[in-house]
Amino acid sequence: MADFRGTILTQKGRNLLAKAQAGTTLTFTKIKLGDGLWPSDTDPTQLNDLVSPKLNLPIQEIRVAGDGTVRLRFVLTNTGLSQGFFMREIGIYAQDPDIGEILYAVAYAGDRADFIPADGITKVENVIDIYTVIANAQNVTAVISDTVVLATKQDIDTVKPEAGSTAPALTYPGKLWVGSDSFLKYYNGSSWQDLKVSFADTVDGFHASLTPSPNVIVPLDANSVLDLSPTYIKSNVYTFRRVDLSSATSDYLLQVGEEAYISFSNTTSVPLRIATQSGTYYEAYLVCSNTGGTSGTNGAPILLCPNNTTYTNAFVCAEIFRNSSGSGSSCAAFSAFKCGLRFSNTTMCITNFTQYKNVKGFFDIWGYDLDYPTIVVFSCDWRDTTTAWTSLGTITFPQQTSGYILVRRLA
Repeated sequence: MADFRGTILTQKGRNLLAKAQAGTTLTFTKIKLGDGLWPSDTDPTQLNDLVSPKLNLPIQEIRVAGDGTVRLRFVLTNTGLSQGFFMREIGIYAQDPDIGEILYAVAYAGDRADFIPADGITKVENVIDIYTVIANAQNVTAVISDTVVLATKQDIDTVKPEAGSTAPALTYPGKLWVGSDSFLKYYNGSSWQDLKVSFADTVDGFHASLTPSPNVIVPLDANSVLDLSPTYIKSNVYTFRRVDLSSATSDYLLQVGEEAYISFSNTTSVPLRIATQSGTYYEAYLVCSNTGGTSGTNGAPILLCPNNTTYTNAFVCAEIFRNSSGSGSSCAAFSAFKCGLRFSNTTMCITNFTQYKNVKGFFDIWGYDLDYPTIVVFSCDWRDTTTAWTSLGTITFPQQTSGYILVRRLA
C-alpha cells in the first residue's frame, strides 16, 4: 500500500476552514488521485490542483471523528481506467461559497507510491479512508455518491440483523433484531419496536383466518381446497353478503350469494324491491314478530304477488297440515302465491323459470288457542307460462304485521 504521510491543508483550504469555524458549511465534493512527482521545493499549501491528476473519485461516506478531524471514505477502482499510473498524490476537494471548488488538502507518497493498473485482467477494488483537519467547524458535509459502494466486513457486521434473547449492544436508527419471541424488531433511535407489515395476510383488504367471520377469506381444508361442504357452509362462521332493502325505492338485482334484508312494522303490504329473471332460484324467510297482528282478517292467507300485482285464479296451492286437533290437506286456486296464513312464519324456496314458476316450503301458524301451533307444508304453482316474472313482488298480510324478510339468491 502506498505510504502517505498525512494530509496538508492548502492555503485555500485554510481560508475555507476559517470560514467554516465562523459558521459556513464545509462541504467536501470529491477525491482526486494523481501520479505527479513533486520537485523538492514544492510548497503543497500553494497548490490549486494536483501536479498530474489522473482519476476523479466520488466520496462514499463522511464521518466526523470528534478530535478535530474528519474521515472521508472513497472506493478506488480501476474500472474504465485506460492507462495505469503510480498513485503518488491524493487531493481532497471542497466547495468554497465565494470562489467555488478548491483543493482543500493534499497528501503525497513520492517514491513510496503504488501502481494502479489499467482496466483489464487485473481488477482493483479498494476501500480507502483518508483523514483531514476540520478543527472545530460546526457544519461539515460531503457530496456522497452511491454509484460505487463496497462494504467492509465491519460495515456488514454493523448493519446485519442480529438474533438472540438479549438486545444488541450496538444500536442505530433502523437496526434490526430478531428477539426470543421470533418477532422482527427495529431500533427507532430510542427503543426497540415490533416491525409490523399491515395487511400482509389480506386479499382485497380482508384478513385470512382459521376462524373466519363474515367477509373473511374461508380457509383451505386438509386437501388444500375451500371447505364448501354443507356442514361448514351452514355453520356460524360463514354468511352471505347482505343488502338492506328496507327503504329501497326501486328493484335491486341480487347477485348469486347475496342476501336481501327487508324489515317492516305494522303493515299489510311489503314490497320486496328485488328484480328477478328466468333461471333464478331463491331461499326466503318470512319472520312475523307479533302473535296476533293488530287489525285485519284473522283467517285470510299471506300472499306473494309477483310483479307487484295479482292474476285472477292463476295460482294453485296444495298443502298438508297438522295441529293439535288432527291433520288434513287442501288444494285451491289463488290470485297470487299463497305462502302463509294469518300471522305465520314461513320458510320457502322460490323458483323462476318461464315454464315453471313455483314457491314451496312450510309455514308455522302460532297463536293463542289450543288448535295452535300448526305446521303446514305447501307448494304453489303459477300456471301462466307466458308472463315474465321480472319483480319478485310484494308480500301482503291479512292483518297488520311486523317483522322482517330475508331473501337469498342461490342461482
